[in-house]
Amino acid sequence: GSSSAHGRRGETRRPLREDSPMVPLLIRVFAALLTGTVFSQSVEFTQQYLQRLGGAVDELEMVVERFDAGAARAGVSRHAALKRLRGNSDPLAARQGEDAATTIVRYEELARRYSDLLDAAPLFRPFVALGDPDWAMTARAGDDYRPALPVTVDGFVLTAAGFGLGWAFGASAYGAARMGRRRIRRQAREG
Repeated sequence: GSSSAHGRRGETRRPLREDSPMVPLLIRVFAALLTGTVFSQSVEFTQQYLQRLGGAVDELEMVVERFDAGAARAGVSRHAALKRLRGNSDPLAARQGEDAATTIVRYEELARRYSDLLDAAPLFRPFVALGDPDWAMTARAGDDYRPALPVTVDGFVLTAAGFGLGWAFGASAYGAARMGRRRIRRQAREG
């Protein structure tokens, strides 16, 4: 019989050494698979983030429209209505003015992000979202996120890009580590 230390024909298996040709390959494959997986999921995550943004924009738009309609019925602009509420001596009315101003700013920020994502090509949406994320919305999307297979062309392209980037990163990391070890050995021999 053979034990775990022996391979076929009674040969002893040796653990992978750092100079084995398998080490850089394993590092590259691991990095490529990890990065490819992350990139492949970015399309689905961005889609879920976009849907959350759209829902929030729709809801806040109704609130802002009601505020604007109330201001119009009072014969004032949005700005004048906010100023009147915030300057009110009644703390409740003043607080309502602050809340309305905060809601309007939030609506405008989310509407801008939503519009930016819709204007971007689907392939680039993950990068647009990453460039200007709404962290609260991102966290909620992440809480509910479930991985999906990348079955769209964009998903496949991002998966391939991530795989390639991971492969390059793995090769670079291995090369940098190997150069560091060589430098240490050379200094030990010289010193």
